[in-house]
Amino acid sequence: MCENVMHISQFADKLICQHCYKTHKTKEWPLNGDMVPFYYQKEPGKYTLKVTCPHCKKDWYVVWDNNPGPIKPLLF
Repeated sequence: MCENVMHISQFADKLICQHCYKTHKTKEWPLNGDMVPFYYQKEPGKYTLKVTCPHCKKDWYVVWDNNPGPIKPLLF
């Protein structure tokens, strides 16, 4: 598989900040992130995507309990 794979996600453009609750998107997402259940929280978890809110500038996390695969750039 190519190292520079870009992919799409139906969820990565509708993330909800866990501090200010405004919706925003991310530029990266795990390859299988849409197929593995995930949730949002203020602390990192077992498999984590750190997100910085563009509105309030605070960090929060998308967390998966099972491996969602490598994090890759998204093609919007």
